Amino acid sequence: MLISAWDRTDTHIARVWGRGKCLRELKPLLSSYCKNSCKYCFYRRERNISREKYTPEKLAKIIYDLWRRRVIDGAMISSAVYADPEQVVEEEIETAIILKKLGYRGFIHMRLMPGAPRYLIWEAAKVADRIGVNIESPEKTIFYDIAPDKGSYRNDIIKVLEECYRAWRKLKPEGFLKSGVVTQMIVGLGETDSKVLETTYRLLKDFKLARVYYSPFEPIENTPLEKHPACPASRARRLYQAFFLMRDYGYNLRELEILFDDNGMLPSVSDLKLEYAKRNPQDFPIDVNCADYRDLIKVPGIGPKSAKRILELREEKRITLEDLRKILGAHRFKKAVKYLTVI
Repeated sequence: MLISAWDRTDTHIARVWGRGKCLRELKPLLSSYCKNSCKYCFYRRERNISREKYTPEKLAKIIYDLWRRRVIDGAMISSAVYADPEQVVEEEIETAIILKKLGYRGFIHMRLMPGAPRYLIWEAAKVADRIGVNIESPEKTIFYDIAPDKGSYRNDIIKVLEECYRAWRKLKPEGFLKSGVVTQMIVGLGETDSKVLETTYRLLKDFKLARVYYSPFEPIENTPLEKHPACPASRARRLYQAFFLMRDYGYNLRELEILFDDNGMLPSVSDLKLEYAKRNPQDFPIDVNCADYRDLIKVPGIGPKSAKRILELREEKRITLEDLRKILGAHRFKKAVKYLTVI
């Protein structure tokens, strides 16, 4: 089975969160033949490796059979760049169409090619639950260095994401693209956390992305970057925390700037939200019976669901410490109570 080298998974099936639960996602490649020379990639054209290509019919049958046997819940249809973007995306779409004709009802996540034409982006949006194109790096200069064949950062990457967003905005009310638009970048190739999050924040604001995936760089033998140090997985975890703080908790980039050191890097802590609270003592404690939703979700231990539950209960009565303990549970209550007052 051909799999994407830049999705961190030890098997051909990754566990991803979606639709409120953990899903099993198959991550095959339509082809491992590639005409590009990306410096980080296992499949770059200069590498002497065994290569294969599936027909859309063959790949659709593999995905369908695994789904029918309940081995997977869905699949990401992706590919190396074996031909021009139009042909590759056409075959990805054809794979999805065949799957649906077979009776497949699992989710479809489709990775588009840089430079994909507008009409195919819209066609992909009608057959997939989630679409996107990899941005590869938050910085144009790094992008052009590591992916010299992928075209214009603005015209072949950002504009494709922009068109994905337009398709999502138009088609979502009709039941398409239920899981939105995503992108992915490799971290650990010279960019700072501040630059990663600056780009992430802009993408969230401009294109309402469902996810930005951060792939920690891992050196691959017989590539130009084989001697470059690997990026710690812990760094990617911190970036994901910051992403969710921006997407789900309403933090803006300026608020997160207090976390960066002089080199633009996040602190080596396990909980960025807790670290933010520690560095902003002037904002705490807050009165649980008066605070609005935005203030409540900034309290360590309180998430969107529990904040809404607090607000609902406040319509009925004044919140007590015992109410908070029941809503949050013992562990999160212990974390939150230091930053709350109950009057």
